[in-house]
Amino acid sequence: MNIVHRMGRVKGRDGDGRIRFRLLLNGVLGVCFLLLAAVAPASSATPVHLVFAGSGTNLPLIRLLAAEFMERYPEVEIEVPASIGSTGGIRAAADGAIALGLISRPLREKEQGLGLRVSAYARTPVLIAVHPSVAEDQITHAELLDIYRGTRTRWQDGGEIIVLTREPGDSSIEVLVEGVPGFRAVYDESQEAGRWTTLLRDLVMNQTLARTPQAIGLSDLGAVTIEKHAIKPLRVNGVTPTPDNVENGSYPLFKTLAFIYREEALPAAARHFIDFVRSEQGGEIMRANGYVSGQ
Repeated sequence: MNIVHRMGRVKGRDGDGRIRFRLLLNGVLGVCFLLLAAVAPASSATPVHLVFAGSGTNLPLIRLLAAEFMERYPEVEIEVPASIGSTGGIRAAADGAIALGLISRPLREKEQGLGLRVSAYARTPVLIAVHPSVAEDQITHAELLDIYRGTRTRWQDGGEIIVLTREPGDSSIEVLVEGVPGFRAVYDESQEAGRWTTLLRDLVMNQTLARTPQAIGLSDLGAVTIEKHAIKPLRVNGVTPTPDNVENGSYPLFKTLAFIYREEALPAAARHFIDFVRSEQGGEIMRANGYVSGQ
C-alpha cells in the first residue's frame, strides 16, 4: 500500500488511476523477470569449450575436422592453438591443461608412465619435397644420404641444393631414421657440423620450402593438401607418396597421428569428437586430404 500510495503522487495526463496501475504493473513484471533470470539455467547459453594441442603435423587435419564438427554441434567450441610439439601435447594432457593432446610420434620411455591413453586416428605420408624450381621428381635413399653428407651439392641442372631440415627428435626425422638405412648417422653428423638450416615447426618448414628456390626439405602429404603449400613431393625409390601406397605398404615413410588423454578426465564432448573422427564422415574428410584413417 505504501508503494501504491507514493506512486499516487505522480500526476499526468492519463490520470492518477491509470498511472498507478501502469507503474504497479511494471513493477510486478520487473520482479517476475528477475525471478525468472535467477532460476534459468546459466549453462543453456554457455558453449562447451575444448582445447586440442600438440604436434604441428596434426593441426591442419584437426582444424578441418573441428570446423566440420562445430558446424554440426554449435554448442561446442574447439580451440586448436599453434604447435607446441608432441612433447608439449603430452605434458599438457598429463597436467590436465587440455582436453586432447595431439602427437605424431610414439611415447618415449619416460612418458609411458604418465597414465595416458594413446589413440591413433590417422596416417599420412612423410614427404621428401622440393621447391617447384627443382627439375627432379624423384630421389633414392642413397641420394638423400649424399645430400645430407654434403657430398652431393647440386641438382642435375646445376642448381645448388639448399637443404632445410628439422631438429633432433622431430617426428619426420624419426620416420627417416626408421625407414632409411644409414640416415641416423648421417643426420647426426650433419647436425654436429651445423651444416644445414634447421627449422623447428612444420608450418615454418612448409612456408620456407615454398619460397626458397632449389630447396629440399621434409613435409607431409596432409598438410600440403589442406594448406595448399606450393611444394613438390618426390617419389622415393620410385614409389609415389600416396595414402594408397601407405596402406598397401609400398611407401614405408609415414607418420601415425594420435590423440593422447587421461581416460578418467576426458570430457564427454571430446569423446564425441573422437567418435566423429572415427565415423564414416570423418574418414571421408581424411581420405580426401591425404590421410589414411584409423591405425
